[in-house]
Amino acid sequence: MYKRIIYEHWHVIVPVVSFITTVTVFGIMTLRGLLLRKEKARRMSNLPLE
Repeated sequence: MYKRIIYEHWHVIVPVVSFITTVTVFGIMTLRGLLLRKEKARRMSNLPLE
């Protein structure tokens, strides 16, 4: 009645690639936010109010 799911080697590639892609994108976004100049951050924070 219960069958165990058996993954092939290529089935493991998809979650690993998607995890690496997600970590890379969020890492780049974090680095860009941390390296942003204060003047540019202040100007961008006022954009919705202008």
